[in-house]
Amino acid sequence: MRQGRSTHTLAAYQSDLAHFASWFLVSNGEEFAAGRATPTDIRGYKSHLQAVKKLAPATVNRRLAALKTFFKWAIGRQLVATDPTAAVEPVPRTRLAPKALSRQELNRLTRAAEQDALTGTTEGRRNLAIVQILRYTGIRVGEITALAIEDLTLSERAGQLTIRAGKGGKFREVPLNAEARRALRGYLAVRPTSEAPLLFLGQRGALTASAVRKIVEKYGRRAGIEGLTPHVLRHSCARALLDAGVDLVSVAALLGHENLKTTAIYTKPSAQDLERAVSRLETAP
Repeated sequence: MRQGRSTHTLAAYQSDLAHFASWFLVSNGEEFAAGRATPTDIRGYKSHLQAVKKLAPATVNRRLAALKTFFKWAIGRQLVATDPTAAVEPVPRTRLAPKALSRQELNRLTRAAEQDALTGTTEGRRNLAIVQILRYTGIRVGEITALAIEDLTLSERAGQLTIRAGKGGKFREVPLNAEARRALRGYLAVRPTSEAPLLFLGQRGALTASAVRKIVEKYGRRAGIEGLTPHVLRHSCARALLDAGVDLVSVAALLGHENLKTTAIYTKPSAQDLERAVSRLETAP
């Protein structure tokens, strides 16, 4: 079960399986084992998540998917002969595009980071470079913290980032626009001389994913955007690319999506889109 899985994904699977095992014990009065679970158990668990826990469809489906992955593994190890999850359908739901920032919100965010960068401090310039890379490339937080100096190619008119081990260990090259290149040059001009190979450094060496999240959240608050995360900036980049007329195949390649269906979700309306649509009724003649 470990091959090709990130630490975060494995932790999520373990948590979901532990939750099912706990429910199984309470419901059946016996410890969970792969060979003891039946389709009735899976249906009962699904009903429990929906009716008792009142979890969102996405959460219910994620937990069912974790069980399906587990039993696929168990069949491969000949621990069970059949998959009890096979007859249980996921919860149907209308998928909306993930939350994405508007151009105005993105500009307010950039301006908030620019104000710190104008002081000329290493931290301020580094933070602006991080915000601009996340905004204009949509790379994942783990990908930006893994960037080494040698992964950056920068010239006056062009530039790119080399992602050597994206999700699933995928390699890809992501071009940099003028704004991202400008912010990176500003950071590199004051970046401390260090033997550390990583591009972005903190006070004690490598910058962590947690630190990047805090940076994004801080400038989000200053821009009036509560709860902003690097992943929302990833969504915002994808939506902006599609709105600009970039084709799905190109957007998928830039974001490192293996399946076009993952990218296609950004073509759907978001919750904000629906809210704006309904609000128009208030001003309609």
